[in-house]
Amino acid sequence: MKFTLEVGTQERHQIEFEFNQLLGRSVLKVDGREVFRKNRWFSEPVVESFDIEISGRDQIRLRIVKERKLLVTSRYKVYVDNRLTQLYQGA
Repeated sequence: MKFTLEVGTQERHQIEFEFNQLLGRSVLKVDGREVFRKNRWFSEPVVESFDIEISGRDQIRLRIVKERKLLVTSRYKVYVDNRLTQLYQGA
């Protein structure tokens, strides 16, 4: 699963999130710069959260919550400043 979104009002930031279920790799990028990478080989948790703060003209708190479903799908909730802004569902 891979998605991209933009956040910020005064200063726009591009957020890229990628989760590769086959390799167990999660990558989070802000403006093309990798800020988080995690590899998990076994026992993927049912719920996993990724939290970052983006500094600049806007102080932005970003949280991505990944919820694993029964088979191979997952649900991704994106919160910006504690408000649900996007919902993605897929592998």
